[in-house]
Amino acid sequence: MRLQTVGDSGGQHPPRVPFTLCVGVTGHRLDALPPEYLERLPGLVREALGQLVHCAGTVRAEADDCFAPDPTRLLFVSPLAHGADQIAAEVALELGFSLHAVLPFTLHDYRRDLINGGAEERFDELVAMADTVLELPGTREQAMEAYVMAGRATVAHCDVLIAVWDGLAARGRGGTAEVVQLAITRGTPVVHIAVDESPTRLLWSAFDPVVITERPDDMAQRPFDSAHVEQMLTALMLPPVDPQERGFLRRFATERARRIRARIEYPLLLAAAGVKRFRPSQLKESNCTAETAREWRGYRDSWLDRHSDSRSLDLLEDAYSWSDRLAGHFAQTYRSGHVFNFVLGGLAVCLGLSAFMAPGAGLELAMIEFIITLGIIVNTQLGVRNEWHRRWLDYRQLAERLRPMRSLKLLALAAPDPPGSITNPVARRWIDWYASGIWRAMGSPGGTIAEQRARELGSAVAAYEIAPQVAYHEKSARQIDALDSRLEKVANLLFLATLIVSAAIVLGQASGAQWVEAYSDWFTLVSAGFPALGTAVFGIRFQGDFGGSAVRSQATANALKQIQEELTRGVVLPRAADLAEQAARTMLSDLDEWRLVNQQQDLGIA
Repeated sequence: MRLQTVGDSGGQHPPRVPFTLCVGVTGHRLDALPPEYLERLPGLVREALGQLVHCAGTVRAEADDCFAPDPTRLLFVSPLAHGADQIAAEVALELGFSLHAVLPFTLHDYRRDLINGGAEERFDELVAMADTVLELPGTREQAMEAYVMAGRATVAHCDVLIAVWDGLAARGRGGTAEVVQLAITRGTPVVHIAVDESPTRLLWSAFDPVVITERPDDMAQRPFDSAHVEQMLTALMLPPVDPQERGFLRRFATERARRIRARIEYPLLLAAAGVKRFRPSQLKESNCTAETAREWRGYRDSWLDRHSDSRSLDLLEDAYSWSDRLAGHFAQTYRSGHVFNFVLGGLAVCLGLSAFMAPGAGLELAMIEFIITLGIIVNTQLGVRNEWHRRWLDYRQLAERLRPMRSLKLLALAAPDPPGSITNPVARRWIDWYASGIWRAMGSPGGTIAEQRARELGSAVAAYEIAPQVAYHEKSARQIDALDSRLEKVANLLFLATLIVSAAIVLGQASGAQWVEAYSDWFTLVSAGFPALGTAVFGIRFQGDFGGSAVRSQATANALKQIQEELTRGVVLPRAADLAEQAARTMLSDLDEWRLVNQQQDLGIA
């Protein structure tokens, strides 16, 4: 399974998304299908898969430059139940799909539970041809719950679900109808192959993006023809049609790694405020890259590689590493640009006033003031033209969408929320499309999740994914709150000094003191310059929104801590998956609020 593709960049640019079509299946058992229907079923599945593959090729041609140059990857996720699941898997293999098997029990128990009448060889052949085999911790005593897990895992790792279904409501847990309902509520399109003479239909909430109903209705159904399949695949698999979003995607694809983070104004501000020590080594991009690699290597070595094939994480790690270090670079550049403008703006005022005290140096001071003013203008224009602000926000949001995917994949049943909304799961921004494409390309995980390991997985996610995020947000809240508090004190002291000097001038002039006239130039500098510097400090606080960021970081840490505590109790796999999904949701909610606050604060002179 080749997932390390980075398009044609050779590792010099962020990885492009491989064009991947991932189809899942759910369907009735063999004994629930009429004998005459069984003869027709392989043809119906072949027709459905063929239509999907053909339309996917047409859709890819519309924006082929947005994807890695590798051939289209076709993945098929099947629980391999004796019936529609196996028939569909056989057809998919014939059409060139890679098979990802999702079993509700261990391979041995599942084989014994479902296979009889000499069909063992058929099942064994399918398992042998599967690229990955996932064994879930179901038990024969709670078989229905095991089938629910298998259905949930199938939906979590497919883009389109083929349902060989009689169209009736669920008659018990874990059946086809329940899996179909799960897919619809998650915004996953369903290809309904009816168990009668009815034509195949396409069910998708985005066809009626107003509200999710309990069961599929006519408003959300369309004929399964090339026009509607292309409409669905275009919305799911292609980047947003907005030219601006396409432009942002192209810019990300051509980003290059920097050797150093040259803008040091913001780190120096943190050091001057006593919040964080300035270390020159932090400015080397290679150190930041190495730190990310160490963190991911620790994640793999501590848990993942011992228990399952982690090749599916290679592409994810590459995409995350790029977006994380680019976000760090542009965050420091943008923040430093603001510090530069505000500090030098205040100094320019002070230099202008200094001409009163050194009239002989008027030309030199004017030249320095000119250079400072020109520097502010050039700095601002560079920031606007190079989109420091937008690139920081986009790349940070992308990184934080990618990061939790490793744990969601580890838990097998979990999945990130669809882009857009559940009723209209279509990416409106390039970062949502890119993250969805990376998840799609990873496919279904492999390995065995025994009951005890399922409980340990929850603890592992708590320890290696959520706990570091809790620590990060708590540390960030402390540091940013300290920075905000100390900047406020500096600004207040500057205004207090101005008030004292102004009062002294009033008293001196009222009493006719000679020193007022003797030191009038200095009094002018303080009374006009200090407020300018104080305003610059308040401007840095306002633009950075340090106080608000500290409050949001602490609130996020508190919410994540509750999830962490629950996971450490050794919960069952479905509960662990629910909690991991909620943790990812919590982190993204914090990011969305953060973006709303910051997106209007672009670099500017005024």
